Amino acid sequence: MGSVCSAQKNQSKSRSQNEELKNNNQPYLEASSLIGQSLPMENKQDAALDQYVQDLLQLFKRFCMFLDLVGNLDQLPQHTREKINNCIIVKQNISIIIQNNIKRVMREQQIIKRIDESDYYLIYNDRKFASAFNQMMQKLSNIIINELKPDEDFQSAFPILAVSFEEEAQKINSIVEKIKNIQIIAMRKGSSQHSLSINQVQSKRKSSQQ
Repeated sequence: MGSVCSAQKNQSKSRSQNEELKNNNQPYLEASSLIGQSLPMENKQDAALDQYVQDLLQLFKRFCMFLDLVGNLDQLPQHTREKINNCIIVKQNISIIIQNNIKRVMREQQIIKRIDESDYYLIYNDRKFASAFNQMMQKLSNIIINELKPDEDFQSAFPILAVSFEEEAQKINSIVEKIKNIQIIAMRKGSSQHSLSINQVQSKRKSSQQ
């Protein structure tokens, strides 16, 4: 009789522990299901990033064309030449970033070929490239808006080109901000998932200790 009572008590205790485990784990199961539901949003962000990087690359290409039209800088004052040279330096750095990141992705994907413009698709949705590229394009637009736009010597020497520079800089800024927003959302999501993972580990530890 005593053994029967003991078995019933053990079964009751086991059911109680199982119920407690279910209750403890339930919120995290719900959170996990929400992560699964958010995948379409991630896909939308990836698609948006892909498009924004393409747009930014096109703007960079257009800017390079405009910069080539500046031509000889010898007739310009020293301070104006320095500002244009700053643009040239940033342009060269961006070109290096593009080439290096394409090479990196090619290595990762084991692609062996000479790089040309048709390979740019490899970095459209590469977040590492997008971050570095976005920063440099913002730097370029800042030089145009904050240095060249107020420069009367540049404005008088290249009245039409100066307008084109400013328009390109405004377009660049618009896309730069959009890419930043995607990056902020991704960072917040990563932080949220990290916190969720920590909570799950802590919950499992508590359950195992009971």
